Amino acid sequence: MHKDEQSRKLERLRRHLEDGTTDLSPHSLKVPASHYTSEAQNAVEIELMFKQRPLLVALTPHIPNQGDYLTHEAIDISLLLVRDREDKARAYINACRHRGARLVEGKGHKASFSCPFHAWNWGLDGKIIARPNSHEGFAAADDCFDRLVELPCYEIAGLIFVLLEGEDIESKVHALMGASLLDIENYNISETKYIDSRTTELACNYKFFLDGFAETYHIASLHKETISPFYYSNSTLVDQLGEVVHLVSPRKTIDKEFEKTQSEQGAILPYCTTEYLLAPNVLLTHQVDHIQFWTAYPVDGANRCRIELNVFWPNPMDDEAERKAKLNVDLVWQVTTEEDFPQSVAIHRNLISGALPHLIFGQNEPALIYYHQNIATAIGSDQLIPLATANDSD
Repeated sequence: MHKDEQSRKLERLRRHLEDGTTDLSPHSLKVPASHYTSEAQNAVEIELMFKQRPLLVALTPHIPNQGDYLTHEAIDISLLLVRDREDKARAYINACRHRGARLVEGKGHKASFSCPFHAWNWGLDGKIIARPNSHEGFAAADDCFDRLVELPCYEIAGLIFVLLEGEDIESKVHALMGASLLDIENYNISETKYIDSRTTELACNYKFFLDGFAETYHIASLHKETISPFYYSNSTLVDQLGEVVHLVSPRKTIDKEFEKTQSEQGAILPYCTTEYLLAPNVLLTHQVDHIQFWTAYPVDGANRCRIELNVFWPNPMDDEAERKAKLNVDLVWQVTTEEDFPQSVAIHRNLISGALPHLIFGQNEPALIYYHQNIATAIGSDQLIPLATANDSD
């Protein structure tokens, strides 16, 4: 986030904290249970949002060097992300063209990829290098089997996008991200270091994961003994940047900035959690001094999801920074898995039962409202109902 924008947001936060207010949505929102539980809607979301829109699947520091690779599960598709010999990020289907075996799992570094099934060898550019012991048995095969299946891949501002279906990924990324790309560029994500990741599956719709980060209203009660003492959780800034929803949530340490003279004030990043919600399934967070990258995917329908956390730390790093970074991964994972995720599962169970036909999002939860309205717009749904306030009827 640019310094000028930080100054503007700092002033907005100061006014909110002094007045005991927060950013509000023009309306509250009535949301049917089917928005989470419908298998038909989930199928439409997968087709129109997960497959036909660019997916943010990794960050540059996942694969910073030539030969670095990362596998990523996008819906039911295994991706192989590679940094080739020209420093370009490329995306392949993680499958040998012979019998479809997965080439690799996880994260690492290779000069080429050898299939574990029959040892076919593939270059970083996706081209076949060797078919050992094949006795020219594939000479009659179409030359498409000489290359891995490659998908459109676009890297910008430290972000790596992949398009599962269609073309023209670059223009689609810019249309999707809008002004958020300039904002995110200032974090210098490509200069950070990958620390660690965590993955879990939950018995709930994937959107519940984003819900938990789209408002700070719950922090005082749900996280009373863990993170609540560190936050001013009732004053949050929310803006829409393209289709990205941007949140800034102040920590109590922001008082240090307000104690400075007016001319010295201007920074908010060291004192805030700054989030970017990208529908359908991504949360990118700048947390005081480091980056958290979260993804959520539906698994086998609407009622189960897979969630992954990745943490990145600013360079250079010494032993103390390494210790702090790894501790942070453990702490954020502990809070979310022990406090947030159980609520998501319990709420989803209530909706599946049919006993709770609707949920309500309040005006004090604007990011929650904007995120879900972005999904509804993308899939052509009219099931989310804005509720007029008393002022609207005047």
